[in-house]
Amino acid sequence: MMHRHLLALAVALVSAMAAAETPRVLEEIIVTAQKRAQSLSDVPVSVTAVSAEKLSEAGIENLADLSEYVPNLKLAEGGLVPNIYMRGIGSGSNQGFELSVGIFADGIHLGRPHQTRTAFMDVQRVEVLRGPQSILFGKNAIAGAISVVSAQPGDEFAGMVSAGYGLELDKVETDAVLSGPLSDTVGARLALRYRDQEGYMYNPELDRLEGGAVEASGRMVLSWTPKDLLDASLKFEKTDREQTGRTLQVTQPSALTRCSGENTRADYVRHSDIDERIVLDAMNTTLNVNVHAAAGTLSSISGYTRFDNDEYFDPDSSSWDTSVFHSIEDYRQLSQELRFTSPGGELIDYIGGIFYQQSELTFDESAPLKVRNAAVQDTDSCELNSQVLVESDLDRDYLLDSQAWSAFTQITINFSERWRSTLGLRYVFETKEGYREFNLYERDTRMPINPLSGLVLSQLNVDSHQLEGERSSEVVLPLVNLQWDASENIMTYVAYTEGAKSGGYDARGNNANDGPTGGGTNFEFEDELADAWEVGAKMRLLDGSADLNIAVYRVEYSNMQVSVFDGVAGFNVTNAGSALTQGAELDGRWLATDWLMLTAAVGYLDFEWLSYEQGPCYPGSPEEDPDTGTCSFNGKVNQQTPRWTSSLSSTITLPVGSRHTLEFAVDVNYRDEHYIAGDLDPRSLQEALTKYHARVRVFDNDNTWWLTLAGKNLSEEMGQGLGAATGLDVGGYRSSTEPPRSVYLEAGLRF
Repeated sequence: MMHRHLLALAVALVSAMAAAETPRVLEEIIVTAQKRAQSLSDVPVSVTAVSAEKLSEAGIENLADLSEYVPNLKLAEGGLVPNIYMRGIGSGSNQGFELSVGIFADGIHLGRPHQTRTAFMDVQRVEVLRGPQSILFGKNAIAGAISVVSAQPGDEFAGMVSAGYGLELDKVETDAVLSGPLSDTVGARLALRYRDQEGYMYNPELDRLEGGAVEASGRMVLSWTPKDLLDASLKFEKTDREQTGRTLQVTQPSALTRCSGENTRADYVRHSDIDERIVLDAMNTTLNVNVHAAAGTLSSISGYTRFDNDEYFDPDSSSWDTSVFHSIEDYRQLSQELRFTSPGGELIDYIGGIFYQQSELTFDESAPLKVRNAAVQDTDSCELNSQVLVESDLDRDYLLDSQAWSAFTQITINFSERWRSTLGLRYVFETKEGYREFNLYERDTRMPINPLSGLVLSQLNVDSHQLEGERSSEVVLPLVNLQWDASENIMTYVAYTEGAKSGGYDARGNNANDGPTGGGTNFEFEDELADAWEVGAKMRLLDGSADLNIAVYRVEYSNMQVSVFDGVAGFNVTNAGSALTQGAELDGRWLATDWLMLTAAVGYLDFEWLSYEQGPCYPGSPEEDPDTGTCSFNGKVNQQTPRWTSSLSSTITLPVGSRHTLEFAVDVNYRDEHYIAGDLDPRSLQEALTKYHARVRVFDNDNTWWLTLAGKNLSEEMGQGLGAATGLDVGGYRSSTEPPRSVYLEAGLRF
C-alpha cells in the first residue's frame, strides 16, 4: 500500500534527522495565525505555512494547486461551484451555503465558493489552519481557515517581471510587480497578472479544448506610516476571469449517451452541445489601520468585496439538447472589525474585539427544458429514450440578506516560562432573510405551464413555488488550551474548542414538497456545530536544522449541512445529522546538508457518519427505503475523505561557478482512494493516485534573474474532482476531471 511507503519515508526522515551530526539552522517561519506575529513553533494549532518562494517555485497558482501540498485539504471543481474540503468537511454545491473552510484575504472573509477563483498572485505567504478556528477567525471557519497574506510595499524601490510559457498544455502567463516608497511616509506596491491557460478537455461537438481560462488581475497596495505610533494600508484588487467550457464528462453511459454513441470513458474527451462559459468579475477593497501604544495595538480592518458571476452550464454534460442553464450570481459584502491586542510577553496576553458583516446575494437562473423519456426511464429503445415529453422554460430567483454581529476575546495566562493556558470566547448573533421563487412557463412565453406538462415535471420533483423566511441565531463558542514547553525546543499542547457555521436557505431546490427530500421541508437549514479536541507538539531538532510538528485531532459535528444531487435536476439540502472526524497530521523539514532540503507532510483521516438516517440513495441502491426514498449512512464515510494524504519534497541546490546556482526539486503528492459523490455511488470511487512534479531552476546568486523548467503531474495520473449521476438522463454517471501532465518554461527578472 502506498501509505505504508509514505510512513516508512516519514520514519526514515525522523531517524535520519536524529542521526545527523552536522547541524545547520532552518529559517524561522513567522505566522499570524493568532492575530499577532509568532514563530510557527509557538502556535498551538495544526498549521501549514507556505511561503512566497514555495508558491513560486512549485507553480502554485490557485487554491486547487495549494491543496495538493497540504494534507487533509482538497479543492475540487464541480458542475456549479468549486467545493473545498478540510478533514473531510465541506458544504457541497449550493449558493445558499457559506464555505466550511473560511478563506481570509488580508483579514477579510471570502465565504462564497466563486471567491476561490479570485486573484492569487504576489502572495507573501499562505497559512492553512486545520480544525475549527472560531474565536479569532469567526463563525464560518468550522473546518479550518486559509489566510492569504498579500505582499506589502518595501522601504526601497524594487520590481519584478516574469513570463511563463506552456510547452505541453499551452499556457501564457506574465506577472509584473513594482514596489517602493513614494515619500518618507507613503509606499506603494502594484502587482499585475495576465494568464491564458489552455483547456485540456477536448469537445468534438464544438471542436475546441475546454476547461481553460483567461485571467487578468491587478492589485494596488498603498501604505502610510506618518509616525511610529500609526500605520495603515489600503488595498484595491480586481480580477476578470473567463473560463471556456467545463471539465465535467460522462464516464458511464446513460440512456441518451448510449444511443448517441458518444465517448463515455474517463479520459480527456467530453461532449457538450452548449457554449459553456463562466465570466467572473470580482473586486476587493481592504483598509487596515493600526494604532500602537504602550498598552497594545488597536487595529481596524474594513473591507468591501463584491463579485458578479455570469455562466452557461450544460446540465446533461452531453451532446443532447435537454437544457442550458444561464445563471447570474451577484454578491456584495461589507465588514468591519475592531481589535485590541496586548504587546505580548507579559503575565497575561490578550486580544479582544468586535465584528460586523452585512451581505446580500442574488441568484437568478433561467433555462429552456426539453424533458425526454430518458429522464424518467432507461429502455432498450433509443427512439423511446429520445422521445420529448415536455418542453418548457424555468426561471429561478433567489435572494439572501445576512447580518452578523460578534464580540470575541482570547486571553493567554503565562504561568511560567514553560506553562501557559489560553481561554477564548466568541459570541455571534446573526439574522438572515431568504427568498426563493421558481416558475415554469410554456416554451418561449411567460404563460404558466399547462397541467399535463406540469404533471410530468412533478414526477421529477420539479414544481412552481414561492418560499420565503426569516431566521436568527446566536451562539457562544469557547476555546481552552494548555501549553507546556517540555524543553527549549519542544512545545506541547492540548486544546478544546467549539465551532459553528451559519444556517440559511436553500437556493437550488426545485419544489416546495414536504418530507425528508422535499424542497419545502428543507428550504431552511440550521447552524452546523462542532466540538473539537486536539493534542500536538512543535519541535525544533538537531540544533535548529530540522523541525517536526505533530497533531492528533477528534472533532464531532452535529447538524451537518449537506447538498447532494438528486439524480434528476435538483439538489437535496438538509442537516444530515452527526459525524465524527479524527486522525493525525505530521509535517517536518530537514536541512540535511547545505545543498539538500527535505520536507514531508502526512495526514491521516478517519471519518464516520454517527447519525445520518435519511441520506441520498444512488440509483439502484439496495439500501433504499421504499417509503422515504432515502438511505441510512450510519457508520459510513463521507465524500472527499481519503484516509491518507501526503506531500514529500526534496530540493537540491548546487553552486555553478562563483556567481550562479542550480536547483533541482521533486515533489511527490499522494491521495488515497475516496468517494467523490455524497451519495457514495460505487461509480464515484476515486482510486488512490500519486502525482509527481519536478523542476529545474538556475539563478544568479544575487537573485536578480532566474530560468525554470517545470513539469506537473509527470506521472499523468487522472484524478476526479466531484461526481454525480447524469442530469435529466437516467443511468449515467459524470465527474469533473483534474488537469493532465503539463510542462512549462518560466523566466524572471528582479530589479
